[in-house]
Amino acid sequence: MALAPQLALLASLMLLSPPLELHTDAVDPRRTESGLRTRVGDDLDAWTISVHPGPTADQVDVHLRAPDGTTRQRRVALSGANRDDRSRELAASLALLMDEAPSPPRSGRPAIAPPAPRPAPVSGWLGLGPRIEVGPKLVEGGVDVMGGAWLLREHLQPIASLSLGGAAPGHVSLFHLRFGGGIAAGAALPDRRIWLGGHVIAHVLRSRARDLDRFVVDWMSATEIGATVQYRGRRLFLGARTGIDLVLPSRTVPRHGARFRRGPAQWMLGLVIGVAFN
Repeated sequence: MALAPQLALLASLMLLSPPLELHTDAVDPRRTESGLRTRVGDDLDAWTISVHPGPTADQVDVHLRAPDGTTRQRRVALSGANRDDRSRELAASLALLMDEAPSPPRSGRPAIAPPAPRPAPVSGWLGLGPRIEVGPKLVEGGVDVMGGAWLLREHLQPIASLSLGGAAPGHVSLFHLRFGGGIAAGAALPDRRIWLGGHVIAHVLRSRARDLDRFVVDWMSATEIGATVQYRGRRLFLGARTGIDLVLPSRTVPRHGARFRRGPAQWMLGLVIGVAFN
Protein backbone atom coordinates (compact mmCIF):
# COMPACT_ATOMS: atom_id res chain seq x y z
CA MET A 1 0.00 0.00 0.00
CA ALA A 2 2.93 2.36 0.62
CA LEU A 3 3.91 2.17 -3.03
CA ALA A 4 0.54 3.38 -4.30
CA PRO A 5 1.31 7.16 -4.12
CA GLN A 6 4.67 6.69 -5.88
CA LEU A 7 3.08 4.60 -8.64
CA ALA A 8 0.36 7.19 -9.13
CA LEU A 9 2.96 9.98 -9.38
CA LEU A 10 4.99 7.96 -11.89
CA ALA A 11 1.91 7.34 -14.03
CA SER A 12 1.07 11.06 -13.97
CA LEU A 13 4.57 11.98 -15.09
CA MET A 14 4.37 9.46 -17.92
CA LEU A 15 1.10 10.97 -19.07
CA LEU A 16 2.51 14.51 -18.92
CA SER A 17 5.69 13.73 -20.88
CA PRO A 18 5.38 14.80 -24.52
CA PRO A 19 5.27 12.03 -27.13
CA LEU A 20 7.62 14.01 -29.41
CA GLU A 21 10.94 15.37 -28.11
CA LEU A 22 13.00 17.53 -30.47
CA HIS A 23 16.63 18.22 -29.54
CA THR A 24 17.57 20.05 -32.75
CA ASP A 25 17.13 23.58 -34.07
CA ALA A 26 16.81 22.37 -37.67
CA VAL A 27 12.98 22.19 -37.38
CA ASP A 28 10.20 24.05 -35.60
CA PRO A 29 8.81 21.92 -32.71
CA ARG A 30 5.27 23.26 -32.91
CA ARG A 31 4.95 22.86 -36.69
CA THR A 32 6.51 19.40 -36.61
CA GLU A 33 4.13 18.10 -33.93
CA SER A 34 1.14 19.76 -35.60
CA GLY A 35 2.02 18.20 -38.96
CA LEU A 36 2.54 14.80 -37.36
CA ARG A 37 -0.79 14.92 -35.51
CA THR A 38 -2.52 15.86 -38.75
CA ARG A 39 -1.20 12.63 -40.27
CA VAL A 40 -1.54 10.13 -37.38
CA GLY A 41 -4.09 11.75 -35.07
CA ASP A 42 -4.33 10.60 -31.44
CA ASP A 43 -2.15 7.54 -32.19
CA LEU A 44 0.82 9.81 -31.56
CA ASP A 45 0.14 9.79 -27.80
CA ALA A 46 0.91 6.05 -27.63
CA TRP A 47 4.42 6.58 -29.07
CA THR A 48 7.67 8.03 -27.71
CA ILE A 49 9.76 9.81 -30.34
CA SER A 50 13.01 11.70 -29.88
CA VAL A 51 14.94 13.58 -32.57
CA HIS A 52 18.62 14.54 -32.26
CA PRO A 53 21.06 16.33 -34.61
CA GLY A 54 22.73 14.13 -37.23
CA PRO A 55 26.33 14.16 -38.46
CA THR A 56 25.57 16.97 -40.96
CA ALA A 57 23.41 20.08 -40.84
CA ASP A 58 20.74 18.53 -43.11
CA GLN A 59 20.39 15.21 -41.21
CA VAL A 60 18.70 14.18 -37.96
CA ASP A 61 18.73 10.91 -35.97
CA VAL A 62 15.29 9.62 -34.97
CA HIS A 63 14.51 7.16 -32.15
CA LEU A 64 10.98 5.71 -32.00
CA ARG A 65 9.35 3.54 -29.34
CA ALA A 66 6.12 1.88 -30.49
CA PRO A 67 3.12 1.14 -28.24
CA ASP A 68 4.16 -2.55 -28.07
CA GLY A 69 7.59 -1.61 -26.70
CA THR A 70 9.62 -2.20 -29.89
CA THR A 71 12.15 0.49 -30.83
CA ARG A 72 13.85 1.56 -34.00
CA GLN A 73 16.38 4.16 -35.05
CA ARG A 74 16.63 5.93 -38.37
CA ARG A 75 18.65 8.75 -39.95
CA VAL A 76 16.48 11.20 -41.89
CA ALA A 77 17.79 13.68 -44.49
CA LEU A 78 16.02 17.07 -44.68
CA SER A 79 16.31 19.01 -47.94
CA GLY A 80 14.05 21.98 -47.17
CA ALA A 81 15.45 25.49 -47.60
CA ASN A 82 13.98 26.77 -44.28
CA ARG A 83 12.65 25.51 -40.92
CA ASP A 84 9.04 25.36 -42.10
CA ASP A 85 9.91 23.13 -45.08
CA ARG A 86 12.13 20.89 -42.92
CA SER A 87 9.40 20.63 -40.26
CA ARG A 88 6.90 19.37 -42.85
CA GLU A 89 9.47 16.90 -44.23
CA LEU A 90 10.26 15.55 -40.76
CA ALA A 91 6.56 15.15 -39.90
CA ALA A 92 5.96 13.19 -43.12
CA SER A 93 9.02 10.98 -42.50
CA LEU A 94 7.99 10.24 -38.91
CA ALA A 95 4.50 9.26 -40.05
CA LEU A 96 5.99 6.79 -42.55
CA LEU A 97 8.32 5.33 -39.89
CA MET A 98 5.40 4.87 -37.51
CA ASP A 99 3.47 3.10 -40.25
CA GLU A 100 6.24 0.49 -40.70
CA ALA A 101 4.99 -1.42 -37.65
CA PRO A 102 1.34 -2.54 -37.55
CA SER A 103 -0.66 -0.78 -34.87
CA PRO A 104 -2.83 -2.88 -32.53
CA PRO A 105 -6.37 -3.22 -33.93
CA ARG A 106 -9.10 -1.16 -32.34
CA SER A 107 -12.63 -2.46 -32.21
CA GLY A 108 -15.25 -0.35 -33.94
CA ARG A 109 -12.72 1.87 -35.71
CA PRO A 110 -11.55 1.13 -39.29
CA ALA A 111 -7.88 1.43 -40.09
CA ILE A 112 -6.93 4.70 -41.77
CA ALA A 113 -4.16 4.64 -44.34
CA PRO A 114 -1.51 7.35 -43.81
CA PRO A 115 -1.65 10.14 -46.37
CA ALA A 116 0.98 10.20 -49.08
CA PRO A 117 3.85 12.62 -48.40
CA ARG A 118 3.49 15.96 -50.08
CA PRO A 119 6.06 16.90 -52.73
CA ALA A 120 8.61 19.46 -51.63
CA PRO A 121 7.60 23.01 -52.64
CA VAL A 122 9.49 24.70 -55.45
CA SER A 123 11.78 27.54 -54.35
CA GLY A 124 12.70 30.42 -56.61
CA TRP A 125 13.87 34.03 -56.86
CA LEU A 126 13.15 37.28 -58.71
CA GLY A 127 15.30 40.38 -58.87
CA LEU A 128 17.02 43.09 -60.88
CA GLY A 129 20.43 44.74 -60.97
CA PRO A 130 23.16 46.39 -63.01
CA ARG A 131 25.17 44.87 -65.83
CA ILE A 132 28.43 45.93 -67.50
CA GLU A 133 30.13 44.62 -70.64
CA VAL A 134 33.62 45.43 -71.88
CA GLY A 135 34.80 44.76 -75.44
CA PRO A 136 37.45 46.13 -77.82
CA LYS A 137 37.17 49.94 -77.50
CA LEU A 138 33.59 49.59 -76.22
CA VAL A 139 32.06 49.69 -72.72
CA GLU A 140 28.33 49.05 -72.29
CA GLY A 141 26.06 49.31 -69.28
CA GLY A 142 22.49 48.33 -68.51
CA VAL A 143 20.04 46.70 -66.14
CA ASP A 144 18.76 43.10 -65.96
CA VAL A 145 15.43 41.76 -64.71
CA MET A 146 15.81 38.04 -63.97
CA GLY A 147 14.06 35.16 -62.26
CA GLY A 148 14.77 31.48 -61.61
CA ALA A 149 13.80 28.36 -59.65
CA TRP A 150 15.83 25.69 -57.84
CA LEU A 151 14.96 22.20 -59.10
CA LEU A 152 16.27 18.61 -58.83
CA ARG A 153 17.46 18.96 -55.22
CA GLU A 154 18.69 22.45 -56.09
CA HIS A 155 21.19 21.24 -58.70
CA LEU A 156 19.42 22.86 -61.68
CA GLN A 157 18.02 26.36 -62.25
CA PRO A 158 15.95 27.45 -65.27
CA ILE A 159 16.42 31.21 -65.66
CA ALA A 160 14.43 33.88 -67.53
CA SER A 161 16.04 37.21 -68.41
CA LEU A 162 15.07 40.63 -69.79
CA SER A 163 17.72 43.35 -70.21
CA LEU A 164 18.05 46.96 -71.31
CA GLY A 165 21.45 48.48 -72.08
CA GLY A 166 23.47 50.76 -74.23
CA ALA A 167 26.62 52.77 -74.81
CA ALA A 168 27.71 56.09 -76.31
CA PRO A 169 31.09 55.71 -78.05
CA GLY A 170 32.02 59.01 -79.67
CA HIS A 171 29.09 60.57 -81.54
CA VAL A 172 27.21 57.26 -81.76
CA SER A 173 24.52 56.11 -79.33
CA LEU A 174 23.68 52.42 -78.93
CA PHE A 175 20.55 50.97 -77.34
CA HIS A 176 19.97 47.24 -76.77
CA LEU A 177 16.91 45.23 -75.78
CA ARG A 178 17.48 41.56 -75.06
CA PHE A 179 15.21 38.80 -73.82
CA GLY A 180 15.65 35.07 -73.43
CA GLY A 181 16.38 32.30 -70.99
CA GLY A 182 18.79 29.57 -70.08
CA ILE A 183 19.94 27.13 -67.45
CA ALA A 184 22.36 27.09 -64.51
CA ALA A 185 23.81 23.94 -62.95
CA GLY A 186 25.54 23.68 -59.59
CA ALA A 187 25.00 22.90 -55.91
CA ALA A 188 24.45 24.56 -52.56
CA LEU A 189 27.06 24.62 -49.81
CA PRO A 190 26.26 22.70 -46.56
CA ASP A 191 24.65 25.74 -44.92
CA ARG A 192 22.26 25.88 -47.95
CA ARG A 193 22.54 29.68 -48.17
CA ILE A 194 25.32 29.88 -50.78
CA TRP A 195 24.80 28.35 -54.24
CA LEU A 196 27.65 27.99 -56.76
CA GLY A 197 27.47 26.94 -60.40
CA GLY A 198 27.82 27.76 -64.06
CA HIS A 199 25.23 29.15 -66.47
CA VAL A 200 24.35 29.51 -70.15
CA ILE A 201 21.70 32.12 -71.05
CA ALA A 202 20.70 32.71 -74.69
CA HIS A 203 19.09 36.01 -75.75
CA VAL A 204 17.52 37.56 -78.80
CA LEU A 205 19.11 41.02 -79.03
CA ARG A 206 17.66 44.05 -80.81
CA SER A 207 20.32 46.70 -81.26
CA ARG A 208 19.76 50.26 -82.48
CA ALA A 209 22.68 52.54 -83.37
CA ARG A 210 22.32 56.28 -84.05
CA ASP A 211 25.02 58.43 -85.66
CA LEU A 212 23.81 62.02 -86.02
CA ASP A 213 20.56 61.57 -88.01
CA ARG A 214 21.16 57.98 -89.15
CA PHE A 215 19.59 54.94 -87.45
CA VAL A 216 20.75 51.36 -87.88
CA VAL A 217 18.64 48.53 -86.35
CA ASP A 218 19.94 44.98 -86.17
CA TRP A 219 18.71 41.67 -84.74
CA MET A 220 21.40 39.43 -83.26
CA SER A 221 21.85 36.59 -80.82
CA ALA A 222 23.68 37.11 -77.51
CA THR A 223 24.70 34.06 -75.46
CA GLU A 224 26.05 34.58 -71.95
CA ILE A 225 28.37 31.84 -70.65
CA GLY A 226 30.01 32.02 -67.23
CA ALA A 227 29.96 31.31 -63.51
CA THR A 228 27.44 32.41 -60.90
CA VAL A 229 27.27 32.67 -57.11
CA GLN A 230 24.05 33.26 -55.18
CA TYR A 231 23.10 34.04 -51.58
CA ARG A 232 19.59 33.40 -50.29
CA GLY A 233 18.30 34.44 -46.91
CA ARG A 234 14.83 34.03 -45.51
CA ARG A 235 13.54 36.56 -48.05
CA LEU A 236 16.63 38.30 -49.46
CA PHE A 237 18.30 37.11 -52.66
CA LEU A 238 21.71 38.28 -53.95
CA GLY A 239 23.34 37.04 -57.14
CA ALA A 240 26.54 37.74 -59.05
CA ARG A 241 27.68 36.29 -62.35
CA THR A 242 30.57 36.84 -64.71
CA GLY A 243 31.80 35.40 -67.99
CA ILE A 244 31.69 36.20 -71.69
CA ASP A 245 28.84 37.41 -73.87
CA LEU A 246 28.97 35.95 -77.39
CA VAL A 247 27.24 38.23 -79.92
CA LEU A 248 26.58 36.72 -83.35
CA PRO A 249 26.83 37.88 -86.01
CA SER A 250 29.55 40.36 -85.08
CA ARG A 251 28.63 43.85 -86.29
CA THR A 252 30.74 46.79 -87.45
CA VAL A 253 28.96 50.09 -86.76
CA PRO A 254 29.93 53.28 -88.70
CA ARG A 255 30.56 56.45 -86.78
CA HIS A 256 31.67 59.83 -88.08
CA GLY A 257 34.28 58.56 -90.53
CA ALA A 258 35.42 55.71 -88.23
CA ARG A 259 34.06 52.25 -87.44
CA PHE A 260 33.95 50.12 -84.33
CA ARG A 261 33.06 46.47 -83.89
CA ARG A 262 30.63 44.98 -81.38
CA GLY A 263 31.36 41.33 -80.67
CA PRO A 264 31.95 38.52 -81.15
CA ALA A 265 32.99 38.19 -77.46
CA GLN A 266 32.76 40.68 -74.60
CA TRP A 267 33.50 40.26 -70.91
CA MET A 268 30.46 40.82 -68.69
CA LEU A 269 29.64 41.24 -65.00
CA GLY A 270 26.10 41.26 -63.62
CA LEU A 271 24.63 41.72 -60.13
CA VAL A 272 21.06 40.95 -59.01
CA ILE A 273 19.25 41.84 -55.80
CA GLY A 274 15.71 40.65 -55.12
CA VAL A 275 13.49 38.30 -53.15
CA ALA A 276 13.57 34.54 -52.59
CA PHE A 277 10.28 32.67 -52.25
CA ASN A 278 8.89 29.14 -51.69
